[in-house]
Amino acid sequence: MSAARPRVLILGGGFGGLHLVRHLERRLRHGEADVALVDRSNYSLFSPLLYQVATGELPPHAVAYPLRVPLARAGFRFVRSEVEAIDVEARTVRTADGDLPYDLLVIALGSETNDYGIPGVSEHAVSLKWMEDGRRVRHRILSTFESAAIERNAEKRREMLSFVVAGAGPVGVELSASMRDLMDHTLRWIYPTIDFRHEPSITLIDGADRILPAMDARLAGIAARRLERLGVRMLVRTFVSEIGPTYVRTQDGRTLPAHTSVWAGGVRTIPVVARTALAHDDRGRIVADAFFRARGRDDVIAFGDAAHVEQDGKALPQLAQVAVLEAPAVAENVARLLRHEPLLAYRHKRKGDLIALGRTSAAAEFARPVHLVLSGLPAWTVWRTNYLMQLVGARNRGTLLVEWLLSYFSRRIVTDIA
Repeated sequence: MSAARPRVLILGGGFGGLHLVRHLERRLRHGEADVALVDRSNYSLFSPLLYQVATGELPPHAVAYPLRVPLARAGFRFVRSEVEAIDVEARTVRTADGDLPYDLLVIALGSETNDYGIPGVSEHAVSLKWMEDGRRVRHRILSTFESAAIERNAEKRREMLSFVVAGAGPVGVELSASMRDLMDHTLRWIYPTIDFRHEPSITLIDGADRILPAMDARLAGIAARRLERLGVRMLVRTFVSEIGPTYVRTQDGRTLPAHTSVWAGGVRTIPVVARTALAHDDRGRIVADAFFRARGRDDVIAFGDAAHVEQDGKALPQLAQVAVLEAPAVAENVARLLRHEPLLAYRHKRKGDLIALGRTSAAAEFARPVHLVLSGLPAWTVWRTNYLMQLVGARNRGTLLVEWLLSYFSRRIVTDIA
């Protein structure tokens, strides 16, 4: 560390970066360090609820929290720019608007959508990772129904109203259930020329043996039964080989009609992280120790989706929950590095999983204090309460609660605007 006030540079304002700032505010003394956060957006996106923006249950501002608010409160700086390169030897980060020197770097840049090099994914499918994706998916859904409403040929209407969601993880499952709810409880009343019982179709595809392959099998079973009741077709052990403008091809030779394809097939490391001159795993994540140091370096810390942190011989998964739980430990070790104090090893304690399955249905798995799985209205109540409390800021929580109530007791947002 330099003799002057040390410069702490945080890259990324997602779950990890935002929660790190909140915990650093409590741990650092006033004037102890010059802290700055860099992100291309001036808001932190609550991505687990992005699918509700896509299906009209929430407006975009309900899932966006302004980054400058917690930074200003803590006396930290915000730099809105795109990170282009990280030079760990020169201790400099190159951004689209100039170089930023640092004494201690924290890399929390998250991840991006992984198309696995499958032809047509980037050209013809829409993903659900960023705010603009949520708006784009909603536009595709609503514009499709507008076109189908004036199409007189029933066969063409069915083709137009074919939706395929590739990837049966949490995003794909929650989006599929919410799309069906949007159709059944809002769109059917305003598009009388469409036969909602027979014409719209939603197909959920995954290459694993079941949907939600990374979650508890009982929770996945609850989700599968719920989706079946909603009329969502599920194809497991099915790999996508190509996505076209109106179809999805699978490796077993099938061609599925897909006027709208949504890609929810997983994430990969952001290239700027994978290119950094540090040790990486086979997925491009920075290898970090139990203290979150990049291979023992005291000037670079990595956590969240950008880092490979092992516990019990396995890397922690690339999930928002992991980044949020890591953030307090990262803040503690940042403060200790600045004070030249011994670091504390992190021990991950998984809480469990939640999955929304429609208007009043969800599934919940609790990992502790006892292993428990719930479904139906009790799980739905837990899900809503948990996400409401996770959202940062009283104003955002109030907005979310009001919008949820409005969506439940009235119809969803069906205007095709941002």
